[in-house]
Amino acid sequence: MTTTRKPIKKKKKKGLSKANKNLLIDAAISLGFLATFAQEITGQTLHEWLAMALFVGLTTHLALHWNWVVGITKKIFSAKLPWKTRISYVLNIGLFACFGLIGLSGMMISEVILPPFGLGNGPGLWEDLHEAFSNLSMLLVGGHVALHAKWIINTTKTALFGKPKKKRKTPRRAPLPA
Repeated sequence: MTTTRKPIKKKKKKGLSKANKNLLIDAAISLGFLATFAQEITGQTLHEWLAMALFVGLTTHLALHWNWVVGITKKIFSAKLPWKTRISYVLNIGLFACFGLIGLSGMMISEVILPPFGLGNGPGLWEDLHEAFSNLSMLLVGGHVALHAKWIINTTKTALFGKPKKKRKTPRRAPLPA
């Protein structure tokens, strides 16, 4: 006796896809980055708190992509590694260094959050470094966004409008006349 098996239906995962989670985190980081840059609008207190929130977002982003960082670090000198990946890696190292220096200099010149703990309020060189690395980070973020523009556009389209239907590889043929 033969039995036919019913095809197993895949259960749809509830919640956001990995790409959509990345997109939301990246969008939040981008908005936080731009808002932090608008210190004249936000004021010093909000600027410092946004910077703290941005640190959390950037740490989350790095943690989500840590396997990529480790994998590319191991292959960085491989001839097979695409140029776009190499550029992205170098750009990301630059961003990591910039954000680290922005954070350190920001803590050294803090006027609101850290002075109660005996830190901050150190203008001069720290302020100059903070501004210089902030401006450099804007250029590096622009390069990062440009390098990943295709992913940003496609993931945004998918998040807003759903996955595009696959095109048929072979055209439908009209039935042969009888």
